[in-house]
Amino acid sequence: MGEDVTVIDTDFSASNLGVYLGRYDHPVKIQDVLNEEADVESAMFRHPTGVRAITSSNEIDKVEPDVSNLEKLLDKASENSDYVLVDCPPGLDETVDSIIDACGELAIITMPTQTAGTNAAQIIEKCKELQQPVLGTILNKVEDDPEKELVGREVEMMTESHILAKIPYDHEMKEALFETTPLILHNEISEAAIEIRRMAHQLEGQKYEEPKFAKFKRKFRKLKKNISR
Repeated sequence: MGEDVTVIDTDFSASNLGVYLGRYDHPVKIQDVLNEEADVESAMFRHPTGVRAITSSNEIDKVEPDVSNLEKLLDKASENSDYVLVDCPPGLDETVDSIIDACGELAIITMPTQTAGTNAAQIIEKCKELQQPVLGTILNKVEDDPEKELVGREVEMMTESHILAKIPYDHEMKEALFETTPLILHNEISEAAIEIRRMAHQLEGQKYEEPKFAKFKRKFRKLKKNISR
């Protein structure tokens, strides 16, 4: 969409951003910056998609870094970025509190289940305590089956926030992960990819035009894959 975006992995105990971006193993990690052993620019790299990224180390002894310098890191990253997206770890502890406090706004990503909804509500309550604004909730892996999952209004009541987007469950996500390719590039007409793009346009205040004949193309793609098997 022409915006300059930086993504930062602060999920220190389950750092997967590098895998999602195609197993990019940049030598300088976010822990190096937080420990003041490197500057932000040296930890940041430009991905072929145009996105800039700062990834996290997978080493066991670096899963609990000192995050007191995180806000300074984010301020530096935002100097040349229209958006800085921070992948925050799930749950609540002192590290997560510090990460939440360092961010400007929060979007809560959850799934339409009772347990996930409860966890999302707890995080939103913590955001209120820290006086951090919450943009809303993103429902992920939605199958639109009210007999086995919560519907949007139930999640809104649990979390006391509005739904920003509902991303459908997509079987091709496993293939995208296996190929280390973002889903919106692996299959740009998948229902999930379309909803992710719709959400991005909405956050940017733009109208989204869904690709023409997307439903027909999805059926043809599925038929073609079944035949090839």
